[in-house]
Amino acid sequence: MKKTLTALLACATLGMAYGEEAGQKDGFGLELNAAYNFALKDIYKYDEGSSPKVNTYGVDLTALYAVNQNNSFNLRIGWTTGDDSISMSEEDWSATDKWEVQNIYIMPGYRYTGQITEGLGFFGGANLGLAQTKVTNKYTDPELSEKISKSKWGFAWSAEVGLQQKVTKTGHITLAVQLMQLLGRPEYGPDDKTESQLNLGVRLGYSCQF
Repeated sequence: MKKTLTALLACATLGMAYGEEAGQKDGFGLELNAAYNFALKDIYKYDEGSSPKVNTYGVDLTALYAVNQNNSFNLRIGWTTGDDSISMSEEDWSATDKWEVQNIYIMPGYRYTGQITEGLGFFGGANLGLAQTKVTNKYTDPELSEKISKSKWGFAWSAEVGLQQKVTKTGHITLAVQLMQLLGRPEYGPDDKTESQLNLGVRLGYSCQF
């Protein structure tokens, strides 16, 4: 969290130092976001049941190039992680099934930006690229302790809508809702039904142009 706040402050300082006009202008920019993602699907399903939905949190850095006041292209690099567990118990027996998820993704994309008032704007966009999903399963009971970790690359996409509030000459606080799907889910057995990781996330960040 300290590193994230430090990066946001650095971006804000650059925006105040080099910003010359309000709103989006032609040229390059940076955006740093912290996000929390609500999992809409289980890690995977199998004959006897299913694993938990693992919510994740993380950060992403987006490099932007605005071709005009409304349209920009971007390249986003992000990382998320999270874990959840299922506890099982009977009279003299108990077990824990813990799932950890980590994702690394890189996605180019497009964004449209418009103004609501002089300082308040809105944006919407989409990204398409690649992601690595790493899933670690830790199972523990009185007689067994097992850890399996697998990873896989696959396609990824996201779509977002949000608001941005001007706080410096060319700096904005951003708040967005994002739907993101990671299609590279590792399999855990021949009879397992793997599911792509679909997340509904909230992203809070800071963007600045130079």
